[in-house]
Amino acid sequence: MESPLHRHLNRQIEKYLSQQDIQNSPDLSAFVEVINQTYLNYDKDAELFEHSARLNDKEYSEINKKLKEELQKKELFQEKIIEAIKQLNEDGNELDGQAGLLDLIKILNREIDIKKDFQSKLNLAKEMAEKANDAKSEFLSIMSHEIRTPLNAIIGLVYIMEKENTLESFHENIEVLKHSAQNLFLLINDILDFNKIEAGKIDIEKIPFDFKELVKQIAKSLQVKATENLNRIQLDIDADFEPNLISDPLRLNQIITNLVSNAIKFTKNGIITIQINQMALIDDVSTFKVAVKDTGIGIDKDNFQNIFQKFSQAETKTSRQFGGTGLGLVITKKLLNLLHSEIYFDSQIGVGTTFYFTLSLPVNKRYDAVFTQDLQEDYTEQNLEGMRVLLVEDNLINIKIAQKIMGQWNVIVDLAENGLIGVQKFEKNTYDVVLMDLSMPVMDGYEATTIIREQNKRIPIIALTASASFGYLDRAMQIGINEYIIKPFNPKELNMKLKKYFLK
Repeated sequence: MESPLHRHLNRQIEKYLSQQDIQNSPDLSAFVEVINQTYLNYDKDAELFEHSARLNDKEYSEINKKLKEELQKKELFQEKIIEAIKQLNEDGNELDGQAGLLDLIKILNREIDIKKDFQSKLNLAKEMAEKANDAKSEFLSIMSHEIRTPLNAIIGLVYIMEKENTLESFHENIEVLKHSAQNLFLLINDILDFNKIEAGKIDIEKIPFDFKELVKQIAKSLQVKATENLNRIQLDIDADFEPNLISDPLRLNQIITNLVSNAIKFTKNGIITIQINQMALIDDVSTFKVAVKDTGIGIDKDNFQNIFQKFSQAETKTSRQFGGTGLGLVITKKLLNLLHSEIYFDSQIGVGTTFYFTLSLPVNKRYDAVFTQDLQEDYTEQNLEGMRVLLVEDNLINIKIAQKIMGQWNVIVDLAENGLIGVQKFEKNTYDVVLMDLSMPVMDGYEATTIIREQNKRIPIIALTASASFGYLDRAMQIGINEYIIKPFNPKELNMKLKKYFLK
C-alpha cells in the first residue's frame, strides 16, 4: 500500500476482508488504495470546511454549498464501494466481484467525463465572453474615433473662422462644418436605431406609398455622396413592377439607404445599381426582389459570417480605412426580419458585392400613397408667415437656434423659459402649435403638457427634446404629445411638422 490506511477504511476491511485477500489480488489492492485515497481526500475536505467557517458570510455560503454537493457525491460513491466489497466477500466469487468493481470504475470514469465536458463548456463560454468583450472594446474604440473626427473638424473650423473672421473663410469652411455635423448626426441615429431595435421598440407601420418613387428619391439624395467617390447610381426596375404598396416606407427607405451608402463607401470610380424584379403578383400581394449591386472591393469569404454581427465589421482595418460603426448591416438585417424577410449577398474580391432580399407586400388599390416629399432630402422649406408658436425651452443656445430657424419662415415665436411659464402664457394667449422641451427646471414638459391637455385637447404639442430614451418618449405620447423631434434636429423636419398645422 502506498499510503497508510485510513482508520475508517481499516475498520471496514478488518470486518469484511483479510490482509491475505488483499495481497493475493493486485486489482483489489489497487482498488483499496483508491478507496483509501478517497477517505484521505475526505479528511482534507473536512479541514477545508473548518477553514471556510472563518471566511466572510458570502464566501462561506458559496463554499459551503459546493462542499455539500461534493459530499453528497462522495457519499454515493462510498455506498457503492461498500456494496461492491460486501458482494465480493459474500459470494466468494472473484469474477463476480471483479465485474462489480468494473461497474464502479465505469461510474467513476463517467463522472470524470462529465466534469471534463462541463469544464470544456466553461472554457468555451469564457473564450466566447472574452471575444465578445474584445469586440465591444474594438467597437467603442471605433465609435470614439468616428465621433471625435467630425467633432475635431467642427471645433477646429470654428476656431479658424473666429481667427480669420472673413467672408471668404466663412464660405470656405461652412460646407465642411455641415458635412461634419451631418456625419455626427447620422452616427448618433445609427446608435439610437440599433438600441431601439434591440429593445424591441420599433413597430412596423402599414401605410400606402409608391415604392418606385421611394427608390428614385434614395438614388437622387445619395448621388452627391456617390460622386465624391467618382461613382454613379443607376436604377434597373422591371417595367411590370407594381409600385403602389402598403408597408413602412420610412424603414424601407432606411434599409435601401443603408445598402446603397455601404456600396458607395466601398466602391471607387464604379457603378451602384438598385435593381427591382417583380417575381409574382397574386391576390393583391406583390412579391419582388430588391438588389443593390456595386463594383467595389468585395468581401472575403472568411468574413461572410461576421458582417451581420453587432459590433463587427469585416476587418478592423476596414473601419479605419473606410469609416463607419459596423452597425449599418446589423440594423438592415434586423429591420428586414421585422418585415418577415432575410438579407443575402454574393461577393467576389475585386469584382463587387450584391446584397439582396425579397418582400411580399399588399398592393394598395386605392392609390392614396403618402406624400412622398416627406422622404425627400431636397424638400423645399415652406413660408409659415403668421403662424404663432409657443416655444417652451430653458437652454439659451437652443432658444437662439430655434428662434433663428423659425424666423427664416416668418413664424411668430413666443418664448417660455420653463413649463410653468409655458402654462401661464398658454392660458393668456392663442397659439397654433406648442413646441415643448421635456427636461426643464421648475416644471418639466410632462407636467406642463398634462396641464395644457386638461384645458385644451386639440392644440398640437410637439416635443422638441434631446431625450431619445424609449421610456421618456412613450410617456410623452401617453400624456398628450402629438409627435416629437429629437435634437439635434433637421430644420426641414421641423418645417414639415409645423406645416401640417399651418392654417393660412
